[in-house]
Amino acid sequence: MNAIAVKSSKDKIVVTFDKTESNVEILLKFLDRLEIEEKAKKIDFSKDILRIAEEIKSKWWQANKKRFLK
Repeated sequence: MNAIAVKSSKDKIVVTFDKTESNVEILLKFLDRLEIEEKAKKIDFSKDILRIAEEIKSKWWQANKKRFLK
């Protein structure tokens, strides 16, 4: 059983769970994900992402428009 307990106070949230191999793996993956998200917040991807998205949409449309416009 994956027993998980969450306690919250004014300035802390404490999460406890059974120490099983699968739970430890899940926790480590979660912590890695949080670290990546924190780093990503510091980078301004917006301009490049929008440009790349437009390129992808344009290429897709050029490759597929015959399927939709007959």
